[in-house]
Amino acid sequence: MAFPVALSRGIPIHLKLPLRHLPRLLPTGARTSRQSKDRWGSSGASPESVPSSARLDHVLNPPTPHHGLLKTAESVSEEDAPSPPDSYPFLTKFLYRTHVTQSDLWLKDLELLHHWTIEAYYTLSQRDDIHHMWKVEAPRHAIKHSYLMHEMLAFAAFHKAHQHPPGERQEYFVFGIHHQDNAIRGIREELQNITPDEAPAIVAASTLLTLSVFASTGLEAEINPGHNPQTAIDGILNCFNLMQGMGNVLTLTYATVMDSFVAPIVTRASQPIPSQPMLQELVNQVPTLVAFIHEKSDLPEDERRILLETIGHFEPVLQMAMQALVDNRELRFLFLWPLHLTPVYTNMVRQSHPGALSVLMYYTTIIYAAEPRYWFLDGWGERLMKSCHEVVDRSWIPCLHWPISFLPQGMASDLNWDVPRQSSLRVPWVRGPTVSIAHRQSQPPTSSTSREGYSSSSNYGSPGEHKPTISTSDASASRRPSAQSDQTQT
Repeated sequence: MAFPVALSRGIPIHLKLPLRHLPRLLPTGARTSRQSKDRWGSSGASPESVPSSARLDHVLNPPTPHHGLLKTAESVSEEDAPSPPDSYPFLTKFLYRTHVTQSDLWLKDLELLHHWTIEAYYTLSQRDDIHHMWKVEAPRHAIKHSYLMHEMLAFAAFHKAHQHPPGERQEYFVFGIHHQDNAIRGIREELQNITPDEAPAIVAASTLLTLSVFASTGLEAEINPGHNPQTAIDGILNCFNLMQGMGNVLTLTYATVMDSFVAPIVTRASQPIPSQPMLQELVNQVPTLVAFIHEKSDLPEDERRILLETIGHFEPVLQMAMQALVDNRELRFLFLWPLHLTPVYTNMVRQSHPGALSVLMYYTTIIYAAEPRYWFLDGWGERLMKSCHEVVDRSWIPCLHWPISFLPQGMASDLNWDVPRQSSLRVPWVRGPTVSIAHRQSQPPTSSTSREGYSSSSNYGSPGEHKPTISTSDASASRRPSAQSDQTQT
């Protein structure tokens, strides 16, 4: 799978982001926020505890009444030396963990590398050429680029944790955090001066990192629900910030990596990819939100403009994601749309502006559609939708019936929302078990595509079939165009 910005050609998207979008990459628990001075004031993420190597030490060497968790080199002194007297104090003072069996650590790493090569890599794409890249080429190059190896092991650890029952995920989560921290440190060093030799590994590691932070944040929210002050809204904004930073990195290195081992993830598919009907459904539903914003009389004009401009970026990204030779369609939308977000809009979200939250709730519906296929997004849809609709102003209810209907039955009523439920037949991928969810449809006719470029049509409907589009400039926009029947069967 490629970080979706790599296939942004074909839509009017400008990725020459200012350097402020270069990420301050930090360990998962150390969240960042873009400081914005505007009418919404300055913003800042709540301080959080940073997952440290103490967690890893705790897993490998459970504490006893006589032994602490982690000792730094500075804290290991002669009085801490084991008894009988240490014969090699010149070595002991450089130990960080005096009681950890290192063989346990490297054996665990071998387990994670094995898991990467037999399972984890396969979840990144449905394309054979990309499978080969991640399974064969990436490990070979990771030997020379330790940050890539760490990120591969982190992704594998989080996937392994996800495969375990909820109560048994802590161990692999901790190993994942350990490797993700090391990957971030390595990437930060290389970002200072990206050379042509390093660029392909940076692209590969950045792609995985952008996905693994969703996994680590989701697992952390599940494993430590009472010790994580970050809300799902804070979490997605931090992910948006990372996407923008990594998007800029990938843009700068694009020409360099076209002939490298990561070339498959920055080139088009050679065969048509099955469709995702939820993308067209979002196109159908957004005019309801647009019309409401146009008609809301108490909304200041500058806020109305910001919201409509933000919504206006939906359609070009959706149309690109629905083209015939685009893979990972849901991720294309989820990762490309945030590249257009301004600090003003994201700060409005942080300040719980109801209009900004409403836009985010429409975005969240595609997270729901993506979850059955992409394990690292598991739980994100419900957490984010719930967080938004707990704080959004009730005056915006008329335009939110559709996104709120994705919440589990009874949740909206528990929070005093009178919202009709989404029909399971209308959106089968939301209600049914994972195995029945239609994250892909049967392939369209090959005659409508070209190996050299995307189809000129943005959908696979019958010739002459009209598909509604999103307009943010017409105040009389239709509130809810009738949803077109999907062009293929599940």
